[in-house]
Amino acid sequence: MRSDRPHARNAVHDASRLVRRLPIRPPTIGSFDPAADRAAALAKLAELSAQDADLPEATRTRLLEPDAPTDLTLVIWHGFTNAPPQFLAVAEHLRDAGFRVLLPRLPRHGLPDLLNRDLAKLTAQELVAFIDTCIDIAAGLGDRVWVIGLSAGGSLAAFAAATRAEIGRAVLMAPLVAPSGFPMPAVRLLVKFPRIVPNYYMWWDRKVKADLSLSQSPHAYPGFPVPGVMPFLHLSESLFDGSVPVNHRLERLVLVTNPNDEAVGQDAAHAFATRVFEGDADYYGEAHVAESLKRTHDFVDPWSTAGGSTRQVAAILAAALGVGEPTGGGVLVPPLVTEQP
Repeated sequence: MRSDRPHARNAVHDASRLVRRLPIRPPTIGSFDPAADRAAALAKLAELSAQDADLPEATRTRLLEPDAPTDLTLVIWHGFTNAPPQFLAVAEHLRDAGFRVLLPRLPRHGLPDLLNRDLAKLTAQELVAFIDTCIDIAAGLGDRVWVIGLSAGGSLAAFAAATRAEIGRAVLMAPLVAPSGFPMPAVRLLVKFPRIVPNYYMWWDRKVKADLSLSQSPHAYPGFPVPGVMPFLHLSESLFDGSVPVNHRLERLVLVTNPNDEAVGQDAAHAFATRVFEGDADYYGEAHVAESLKRTHDFVDPWSTAGGSTRQVAAILAAALGVGEPTGGGVLVPPLVTEQP
């Protein structure tokens, strides 16, 4: 019996490698239409914002502009099942520091009915079109565009950084490459064969479920239909296997992870970021939020009981972007190289 075990392990390993090689059809890269100037950018922003007309004002797409002129726009994408308020306080802090910030609402997020099942209709192609719209807007507001994303927003930031030459710097915060404890070959299998994805609703907290009085954020969904996560994984897998290549050289790309993150796989995030971007960035860096702080996956949300302060999160982002103190105020381990723009 014992002599068979190495063969069994090898068979499992070989099967995993085979699954990783399964070809998938990447999303179609659209025709880019960057705004030629500020007026054109604001017109595109008005079109995007029109989709929010029936939504609560708090969850709508926002543009925050500093008092002084700037040629730099930060695009910040919030996390899965959350909404723009997740980053609003941080965006306001960054605006006060002189950055222009575009804070878009992800498709099918931020709806007033927090128990909706609309995410089940989301497609990878819808996400690609949304990414391009955001970058088209940012490109007309200034000469420089940097992107930031958390979780599912991190997957969008990665896809944008790979496909849009307007982007110079990117910060991927716990990007959604694989759910924690979920092997990447299994992700590949589900992306390849979406019909086998279980069509049920998953609660973030099985004990609380739909008791929204106990929800941390008043704008986040307490759960999601499982197919709704697959379009984000489709984008990540398309980058991971090179079927969507990085089409330009980046100034800087940084991966930020959290040792206490129980939502996304950190090893998968590391493998993804290094394979996709390490050779295509003048500076590639990785840092972890200090484990002793006991921050959770959603450490940016002001309603999170295990999140950081607005100032602390802004310091992390500034360090990752290369314009702040390298440790993010003693939070990031190891410290990141800082480069003044």
